[in-house]
Amino acid sequence: MTATTRARSSEPGRLSPAVLARLIDISAVQTFHSESDIRRLAEIARKYGFINAHVLPNWVPLMRELLAGSTTLVGSPVGFPSGGAMTRIKSKEAEALLDDGVEEMDVVANIGRLRSGQFAYVLKDLKTVVDVVSKRVPVKVILEVSYLDDDELHAGCDAVVESGADYIKTGTGWSGTPTTVETIRRILSFVGDAVAIKASGGIRTLGTVTEMVELGVSRFGINSDAAVRLIAAASDVPTNKGRVS
Repeated sequence: MTATTRARSSEPGRLSPAVLARLIDISAVQTFHSESDIRRLAEIARKYGFINAHVLPNWVPLMRELLAGSTTLVGSPVGFPSGGAMTRIKSKEAEALLDDGVEEMDVVANIGRLRSGQFAYVLKDLKTVVDVVSKRVPVKVILEVSYLDDDELHAGCDAVVESGADYIKTGTGWSGTPTTVETIRRILSFVGDAVAIKASGGIRTLGTVTEMVELGVSRFGINSDAAVRLIAAASDVPTNKGRVS
């Protein structure tokens, strides 16, 4: 099944807690996150069945151990959070993550180069990492869209598609600007069905999630506390209602 098919195959009429959990990546990737935070993340992932738990690269071996036998995948980022590392460093980081057993990978595009109009650099940077991964795990490219104007976003979307990555991810969640439904519509106007979309950053309501799923979003990046609240909200939706509001 292609990434695009995954993006369009969800039935959004009702997001049950179980279905919702399989759309959400939770994470502990802040500078201050300690081993206890990583262990708590794994406990939450197991309890609710979230599809992915993301940690910084050095925690991947521990997270693999903590999630062994569960249905949750282990994710980790490359070039996080700025995207400004040298391409050869990004490719080595991707190799190391694969060696440590990462199951999905976020890669931060070089946003500074993108905003400088250096689109060939951005594409080469992304394609180098994607080629290292060589389809062994899904690759999601973070574009940090709140920093981009329409021309930059269009160029960034084109680079993601041409690189062969599986997803466009809207942001790290660190910019302070929420990803909106309009953000998703803008991205779709550039990529159509060419790549899957992961929405991340400030997504807090079940209504927003549902509307984005209806547009074709197939994955969300949501902090663990907010994700648990969304699961609780989905649990409160009566089963005889056709839609989540």
